[in-house]
Amino acid sequence: PVRQVCDLSLPEEPVRTLEAFAKTPDLRCLVCGGDGTVTWVLNEIDAMNIAPEPGVGIAPTGTGNDLARSLGWGGSFKLSEVSTYLEWLVD
Repeated sequence: PVRQVCDLSLPEEPVRTLEAFAKTPDLRCLVCGGDGTVTWVLNEIDAMNIAPEPGVGIAPTGTGNDLARSLGWGGSFKLSEVSTYLEWLVD
């Protein structure tokens, strides 16, 4: 499988990466960030009308993590667990 990381601090992202992979079969996206980042990426996916809609995973690494709390995931994400979490998601 193809894996790509995009830096959301760049002005052309996430659109550039989504456009590049929009036709990838079984496209899946992992959004690392908070409520605003997740909403932003989901809105971009929606605006692009990617079909079929990609699966989207969330790594709650935002400041407030309101979304993670409301989903019952807790209010923090331990950075020491990032690589373990990402390996679990990929497998």
